Formats: sequence, structure tokens, C-alpha cells
Amino acid sequence: MANRSYLFSANTELTKLRDVSEWNYEIPLFHKIVLGSDTQMSNSKIWNFEHPIAIKGDFKNGLKKFYDLLDYLETQADIDTQVITGIRQDTKDFFEKYPERILDLFFLEAGEVFDMVGDIAPIEQQNELFYHEIISISKDIDDILEKKPDNVFDFKDSLWLQELKKDINALSVYWTYVTYFSFNKS
Repeated sequence: MANRSYLFSANTELTKLRDVSEWNYEIPLFHKIVLGSDTQMSNSKIWNFEHPIAIKGDFKNGLKKFYDLLDYLETQADIDTQVITGIRQDTKDFFEKYPERILDLFFLEAGEVFDMVGDIAPIEQQNELFYHEIISISKDIDDILEKKPDNVFDFKDSLWLQELKKDINALSVYWTYVTYFSFNKS
């Protein structure tokens, strides 16, 4: 097992999926953010598992939330805006180069990551906790974008914001047109 999370774009019926990202050993923050609109648990398309162990969210609104957060973060005094500019440009360039990847949903398969600690908690329970983490991050972002605090790191004491305060590169993206489990021919 490769121990990766896999992010796909998908149509509403989940019959057409396109590879867009993968990440080793953890689920990156940018996956959590883009999944943060109309977030729902879903059955896996990779694993034959009886419980929902995947997550889906609205593509257009999730990507907009990501861009809006990047725009806001550029207004913060202690953030390296060159890093933010690079993240935005990498994202824009990927979807301009691969417009067929722009579909209805983002769809995340994280069963491999959950399986690494499956002896601690069942995979479906980990997915449910992860779902609630995405919802929490999304609510934080909505609140931040609505109130636009002068210093985001004084505004909320959320773990994901603490991570960003330590290293803005925690928002780094990795977009790819092919993942280990590829659905590009679906």
C-alpha cells in the first residue's frame, strides 16, 4: 500500500472521475479546504468497503473558497506573499492546462492513510472524524472571510491556523494529471 490520499474531480453521479492530486502519509490542508463546500461522506470508489470512507464536496465553491482564503492571507503582515502567489499560480495553471478536470465535485479517497492507524480506530470512524475536521475548517474560513480580522492568527486558535502560523508552506499544493489509482478513463 502506498499510504496516500487521492483527490479526484468527479461528476455528480461519481461515474466520471479525473485525477487531480495525491499526497503521501497525511491529508494536506489544501485537500481539506477544497472539500469544504457541501461536504458529504461517500462510499469509496477504490476500496470495496461497507461504510463510507471517502469525502466529496462541491468543486466550484471549494476551489473558490481556497482562492478567497489565499487572497485574504496576502493581506496579513507576517505571511510570505510569494508563497501564496506561487500556490495560486500552480492551481490556476493546472486547471487551465487540464480544463477537463473541472467537474462538479472534489472526491477524496483517504482509506490508505486511515488504514495506517486502523488498529487505533476503525477506518469509517476516522473518516467521520475527518469529515468533521473539514466542516470545522470550512466554518473557520467562512468566519475569517466574513470578518476579515487584521491578524488571522489572533482571531482563532484552530490547529490548522497554528500550523499555518508556523509555516505558510502548509498550504502547498501538488496537482497532478495522474495518480497511483487513476480514474482518468472512467
